[in-house]
Amino acid sequence: MKYRTLGKTNLTISEIGFGTAQIGGMSHIGGRHVGYPIIETSKALKILNNAYDIGINFYDTSDKYGDGKAERLLAKVFSGKRDRVVYATKCGITATGNRCFEKKYVKSRLEQSLRNLKTTYIDVYLLTKPDMTLIESEEIYELLNDLKSEGKIRYSGISTGTDEEALKLVSGNQVDTLQVFYNLLHIKPNQLFIKNAFDSGIGLMVRSPLSSGLLTGKYNYDTTFAKGDNRSYFLHGQILKSRVDIVAKIKKHFQLNSEYSILHFSLNYLLSNSKISTIVVGINKISQFYDILKVFKTQRMKADEFLEVEKFMVNIADE
Repeated sequence: MKYRTLGKTNLTISEIGFGTAQIGGMSHIGGRHVGYPIIETSKALKILNNAYDIGINFYDTSDKYGDGKAERLLAKVFSGKRDRVVYATKCGITATGNRCFEKKYVKSRLEQSLRNLKTTYIDVYLLTKPDMTLIESEEIYELLNDLKSEGKIRYSGISTGTDEEALKLVSGNQVDTLQVFYNLLHIKPNQLFIKNAFDSGIGLMVRSPLSSGLLTGKYNYDTTFAKGDNRSYFLHGQILKSRVDIVAKIKKHFQLNSEYSILHFSLNYLLSNSKISTIVVGINKISQFYDILKVFKTQRMKADEFLEVEKFMVNIADE
């Protein structure tokens, strides 16, 4: 495992982070259960222990993943070695599915996350997708700075909803970190703000590096997802078809096969970008660790190779 510094913070984190949404399972939001299928607690604990054993020290979670279950699972595994792991957790989504960033609500959710994680502080505390009106105000930054002053959080962050919001947050430079949507299927909008964020010392954490699983190469036109699985709401019909077609073009152009698969290629592209601090990968099977281990052994792309990939993907997006 290799490690990188998270922006201007003093946190050294694994270049691959562990996303806990999948092991958290279903959440009750807006009167329905949404998220990933529930997995056995014993299996989830084994997966977390395996992640730690291969050197992953960065764990991304939320008060909403399994209605707090993901945070509680982390506590079960790491409460005795808290100083060896870095927690990033999030809040902002209410039980109704709305977003709320009022001071009283955020503080209450932070206290719950502290209890769930059995810790006295959160390393990186993020607000989940505040809209542009809030981003342009001072309210959320004052709140995050207050929490830092109280010692409840070490560093602040925002998980962005749109590229426009990410650009605004980078130009404002009032948070320590950003969690951004970035992968082979979503390159063009990120080119500018990633450079600017890096230059400003804002730590960048990438979410959905495999584009909800599309970049594993396992999906086809007939792929369906279980009821409640978030992907069932946006990955279907023409959207699914067009993205499956793009994945096929990537595999053909770069001659990807079982030895250097689309999954390894996709993760290697992101890891070859030194401006990124970590990529957060969701894992719910032990077998997935073997795929990740292959990525560690893959030679990173040279500058010209990296630019070739970007150019190809931008051209596809413009078609």
